[in-house]
Amino acid sequence: MGFKEQQLKNILEINPRMTLKKGTVTKKIAMEHLTEYVKQVKGYELSEFKSGSKFKNKDTLVARITPCLENGKTAYVDILADDEVAFGSTEFFVVRAKENKGDPQFIYYLMRHPKVRDATIKSMTGTSGRQRAQKEAILEYSMSLPNIFDQKKIGYFLSLFDSKIEANNDTIHNLEQISQILFKHWFIDFEFPNEEGKPYKSSGGEMVESELGEIPKGWDILKLSDITTLLKKTFNPSKTEVTEVLHFSLPAFDKNQLPTLDEVSTIKSNKWIIEENCVVFSKMNPKTPRIWLTNINEKMINVASSEFVVLQSKTVEENSFIYSLCKSNSFNEYLISNATGSTNSRQRVTPTIALSYKFPLSREIMKLYGSTIVGISEKIKDLYKECETLQQLRDTLLPKLLSGEIEIPDDLEV
Repeated sequence: MGFKEQQLKNILEINPRMTLKKGTVTKKIAMEHLTEYVKQVKGYELSEFKSGSKFKNKDTLVARITPCLENGKTAYVDILADDEVAFGSTEFFVVRAKENKGDPQFIYYLMRHPKVRDATIKSMTGTSGRQRAQKEAILEYSMSLPNIFDQKKIGYFLSLFDSKIEANNDTIHNLEQISQILFKHWFIDFEFPNEEGKPYKSSGGEMVESELGEIPKGWDILKLSDITTLLKKTFNPSKTEVTEVLHFSLPAFDKNQLPTLDEVSTIKSNKWIIEENCVVFSKMNPKTPRIWLTNINEKMINVASSEFVVLQSKTVEENSFIYSLCKSNSFNEYLISNATGSTNSRQRVTPTIALSYKFPLSREIMKLYGSTIVGISEKIKDLYKECETLQQLRDTLLPKLLSGEIEIPDDLEV
């Protein structure tokens, strides 16, 4: 590969001039449409342009304000029509590859390079809480860079990881939608299959009054604590001989990341141990539900933040039902209405309150539902695990490829 020491301004420009008339209604990408450490822009709104940063497809958006920059809000724009100009927050750096000098995909991953990120973060100035990075820190940063031909190979190769991760996440979303539709059909609408395989309620199934309204005859009103156990096994990082754990953390979840391998020496407080057949959900800020269907690594200790509630079931089928129950709108609304705290962002639900959630249930139908969707649940866990592996491999390879430490074969088709 042909690498040459040079400043980044030789292959990219920041906030290039673009024309967009005031009053034009077009796509607006706000800061909340960027997810930490996720390449894909997660949405937009149609809005009238008055002011803001302007960009087009193949540009990279980099948050320049604290804490969005430190948290990794960097995205690649590919949701626009050809020649469409969109706009967004003035707190974005719009980074564009120079024609015949830089490759757009490579530039995106360059902005993710640990050394470039570190230099950008160190350039921040301003008052506490409103500090902003300086574009000169990027433009004048010097490093060994490949030629345009090799840039294209590196950018394309790394993009394969993100494309597969995005495809997996789409599949996970679709599978969860299927599970939730079936859950609502059976346990909210009471259209579970009767003895003849027909929808119970619409086929004339008998309903009786209960404290929660009409429910199928023979069903009980149960609490969450009746069908699952609160797992409270404590992991004390100062009293263990292991050096690494698989850590289910709130920061990882908020960054749309999977559990991470963490050095025990970096963990400063006790955690919950996670075992087989567990569902983990956050006590904190239930308006933004955080729920994991855990796929533990049997070769190491699996731990969760103490801000999570860890529920364990006896079987994988029961665990599948618990996961669907915890993902349901009614459960989430219950948590929101019973959260306490001074501000919305710091509200919490106690495990006792969560386990007191009441719902109608037939254990026989619960088992049938669990056995029906267990294949979906296992597929979701496998896809999560694959995404975890792909993320780790991508992040390991990225600096090595960009520095030339690892070469890509010449016969790679771009």
